[in-house]
Amino acid sequence: MSIKPENINLNKIFIKYLNEKQYSKLQLHYEKLGKTEKQLPAIIFYYACAITLNPSSNIKNLKHAHNLFEMLYVNNRHDLQLLCNMIELSFRTQEFKVVLPYVEEAYKINQSDERLLLGLSKIHLYLANLKESIKYYKILFKINPKSKINRDEFLTSLNYASGITQEYYLSECKNYLKLLETNKDLEDYNFNFKNLKNNKIKIGFLSSDFKTHPVSFFLKGLLLNFNKDKFEISLISNLHKSHYDNITDELKLLTKNWININSLSDSEATNLLRSFELDILIDLCGFFRGNRFQVISNRAAKIQACWLGYNNTTGIKNMDYLIADHNLIKKEEEKLYSEKVLFLPKIWNAMTPSNILPEIQKNNSIFTYASFNNFHKISDDTIDVWSKILNNSNSQIILKNPMPSSIVGEELKLNLLKKFIARGVEKKKILFINRKKDFQDHLGLYNNVDVALDTFPYPGVTTTFDAVLMGVPVLTMKGHNLNSRCGESININLQMQNFIAENKDDYFNKALSLQKEKNILQNFGKNLREKVLKSSLFDTKDFTKSFEKIIQKIISK
Repeated sequence: MSIKPENINLNKIFIKYLNEKQYSKLQLHYEKLGKTEKQLPAIIFYYACAITLNPSSNIKNLKHAHNLFEMLYVNNRHDLQLLCNMIELSFRTQEFKVVLPYVEEAYKINQSDERLLLGLSKIHLYLANLKESIKYYKILFKINPKSKINRDEFLTSLNYASGITQEYYLSECKNYLKLLETNKDLEDYNFNFKNLKNNKIKIGFLSSDFKTHPVSFFLKGLLLNFNKDKFEISLISNLHKSHYDNITDELKLLTKNWININSLSDSEATNLLRSFELDILIDLCGFFRGNRFQVISNRAAKIQACWLGYNNTTGIKNMDYLIADHNLIKKEEEKLYSEKVLFLPKIWNAMTPSNILPEIQKNNSIFTYASFNNFHKISDDTIDVWSKILNNSNSQIILKNPMPSSIVGEELKLNLLKKFIARGVEKKKILFINRKKDFQDHLGLYNNVDVALDTFPYPGVTTTFDAVLMGVPVLTMKGHNLNSRCGESININLQMQNFIAENKDDYFNKALSLQKEKNILQNFGKNLREKVLKSSLFDTKDFTKSFEKIIQKIISK
């Protein structure tokens, strides 16, 4: 059957709309054509593309585009681009129950298709199915060892998964390093910095999280207490201006120099930072989203270090130092970190407490555990132990992800709940609560909690600071590297070693024994808050002095 001339012309018109980014115009034109089932597949495709690309499309619109792509794909299973479009949209709608079976089915037939492997990796990572995600990433990188796509996300995910050794993690970092060093865009790759001595020590902090984010909460105390006569501080932001908030404004007031590199290429950003002649550039992002690791790999400052935002090694040759404490890395383990480790004397970070704290007053009638950690930190091993605790006691657990609802969809919660139910836990024992925008309201939720259960192998940090500040002790477990020992370091600094479990069995036994404590509020509660406020966790003045000393020490070398 020949295609009518008017359909050929319509094809050309729609392609022209897409090329000129006139998405709304295309949508209006399409909607005047009549019922969808009467349109040619190509015309439906262009319409769904316009909805997908239109910045004004809402969730309802995006779901409609997803349905259109699905309709086309069901009738043409060989067109994997349609399926890839569905995958892309699923992350924007946070709905995967429709697309995931299609991707799994297509992968069985097309096992070397990198797009499908990447889709499976990302979907399972979003749903906190870490073993599956890592499995597909490994297959992807085996098929294409030179692929840089999502390599940083893969490395980040290794910190969340059980059974990953530090040796294996470091080897994967070094694989990524080889790819970064193949960059040929930058002139004078081995840049020689002038040996001029600045009047003040110039420190630059690089991050994409200078907003309402834990990195900002911990950094604030340092910025407030730095000796301004000796140090000149620059904040180098990779945050898009549309994401600035009141915390961004607050941080900008605490520094002499605010530099935004979000719109710059890696080469442009590297050359700009080199021109500032920083004595040291401290990366606060690591492999997390928004990182500028190619800039670090290029060497943008005389000395480069990582701290705070990413608690592990990077494997990057031009990352000179890693800032930690003696509780996080043992002396014999330093060889498993590519950077030279700088040890702070007490704890690796400290926070400025809020001026106003909610009153501590327990509200719960049933013994209640809680974890307000990112749901992706709740590994299968963690679920195994928590399920055993809940199945062997009259207790419940409150779960709250600190991320906004735009990131945490219902399917992530349901997938987590399904894992507990599969282990025999009654649904009523798992209580999901929504994120609180107001910080005081967030802290107030701890009045419903007796004991906070830490996740492993990726423990909480900010959430642990919050919990103990509200008089709630945190049961954590010993780890095997910097990242997995953060909970240990916090409890050691609080002299609460009895809340550090040796292993999973000890964790289970300690959690149950705490239910027998008749005076949780009396033994912890207000007394714990007083202890915490006097501890190194919130002594930002002393922390800053220690931080200044190690910076001065490496600069003087």
